Amino acid sequence: MEQQWRVIASALAMLVSIPVSLPAQRLVTRSIFVNATDSAGRAVLDLTPAEFQITESGATREIRRATLGSAPMRIVLMVDSSTSVGPMINTFKKALMAFADTLPPQHEIAFISSGAQIRVRTRPNDTRDKLRAEIARFSSEGGANAFLDTLLEADTRFLKTAPAQWPAFVIVTTDNGDNTKEPDVVAYNKFMNDFVARGGAAHAVIVTGKRTGPVSDLVTNLVDNVLGFRQTVNTDNSLPERLKDIAERLDIDHRVMMNRYEIAYAGDPTIAAPVVNVAVSRDDVRLQMSPRRPF
Repeated sequence: MEQQWRVIASALAMLVSIPVSLPAQRLVTRSIFVNATDSAGRAVLDLTPAEFQITESGATREIRRATLGSAPMRIVLMVDSSTSVGPMINTFKKALMAFADTLPPQHEIAFISSGAQIRVRTRPNDTRDKLRAEIARFSSEGGANAFLDTLLEADTRFLKTAPAQWPAFVIVTTDNGDNTKEPDVVAYNKFMNDFVARGGAAHAVIVTGKRTGPVSDLVTNLVDNVLGFRQTVNTDNSLPERLKDIAERLDIDHRVMMNRYEIAYAGDPTIAAPVVNVAVSRDDVRLQMSPRRPF
């Protein structure tokens, strides 16, 4: 079985290393991130959407949104609650509380667990006190880790519905290699390419057993595609410190992006790797661009 998963993992890596082309039935929203400064290197923070022009592979595109990144982040805290979490439940709760206590209160957190099926424990607009109460009640629900189904549904319900906020996954999961169900690679590819196009963030800690399976492969691919923090550990001892580190990283990254613009535009889904150029009509403004955030 170990050899079988290595074959699947290799196929998955090849599939997701190149963005998947989607049907050209409609334009899709893509984002580019822009740092605007004047000749003295001072940030220019009052540009309007009408002052930006954007082209994608030579074609002029409609700008759908151009805003500074000062809005709170919307974070899905996605936590494994399968059978394997049971012996580690106290450490998991301590780690989740460290995350909640460290992350500044303006950011929104949806607390989601993935034992057997998705369970929404708190919603993004719930108070931090309610989040702490749900963390205190957190327990293993048994069954297998419904990782991919939970990831896709959480994105659809809580991240894609807030396009003006920076979407982020913080994933805490186990992987003992006991999930022999082949992942839906097509569905994952579609999600991943869209998440990257939206400038999403993802950070993760994976607690592994003697062998690993598709959960590790999917988490690794997602986090590495968005240049996030990822650590694989053999014991749960370091979880509290790692979750605190992730909360601090999110805050630092958000502060970096507060003075940068997100330009959301109508892109052509048939162009797998578009060449995007941004200009402004105002004189004496210099631009730096990136398809990723932070930069």
